[in-house]
Amino acid sequence: MVKMMDDTLRSDLLEWLVAWSARASLCVTLGTSLCGMTSDEIPRAAAERFAVGQGDGLVIIGLQRTFYDEATSLHIWGLCDDVMKLLAKELRLKIPETKALRRGEEWVRNHPRLTYNTPVRSAKDPM
Repeated sequence: MVKMMDDTLRSDLLEWLVAWSARASLCVTLGTSLCGMTSDEIPRAAAERFAVGQGDGLVIIGLQRTFYDEATSLHIWGLCDDVMKLLAKELRLKIPETKALRRGEEWVRNHPRLTYNTPVRSAKDPM
């Protein structure tokens, strides 16, 4: 589900979000600016628990700076796809998994107007 910045969250989903923020020991974020949306409650809570020695903290994977950079237990600066490929290799996962690949191809067929055109960047490019 995609929500716009000014959209409201269904009450059941908001309750689910609050419940997860109350118990999450570790939060891994990928490619987000953590710019103050309600969903940022989970990473914030995980970072706060880590700060007082009660959890594993917040892991941020991405290229952009975030409000939580100073509170993170680990920040991996890189393209999400590249980092996830390395993680999958380290964990010896078969990627792509056949069923997931079929579902992804089906999604692309059913949504022909939705495309991603993220420019390729190098380490020399400004953030």
